[in-house]
Amino acid sequence: MNVEVVPFLSMNGQAAEAIAFYEKHLGAMVLFKKNYKEMKEMDPQFSYKEGQDDYITHSVLEIGSNKIMIAEEEIDTTRPWQLGNSSSLCIQSKEYEVIEAIYHNLKEQEHVIVLSRLEKILSAQATP
Repeated sequence: MNVEVVPFLSMNGQAAEAIAFYEKHLGAMVLFKKNYKEMKEMDPQFSYKEGQDDYITHSVLEIGSNKIMIAEEEIDTTRPWQLGNSSSLCIQSKEYEVIEAIYHNLKEQEHVIVLSRLEKILSAQATP
């Protein structure tokens, strides 16, 4: 079975800002992005509040070999959107220099909270 599971981030009005942040600091490539205004042009019945033209209705980003989706929508429409601390991104690479550069860049960003300090782990080689 060939299945891909892609995390979906609901940003409540900050999706465009998040996408720009991931492009700048993680080297994300935008594979697809559609805002509310473009969606309205495609589907005249799509409605949204004034001032939300640039809100993102759907996007797909590729970061390294992984994808994430970002949009404005609430995931569970039966409950109000609430900012929480229950999501994070684990960034991994086999190339230490790549991770080191990303780590030092991200830890300088005001809105980024680093949960685990970067430590270089030297692999132990077995002695015959």
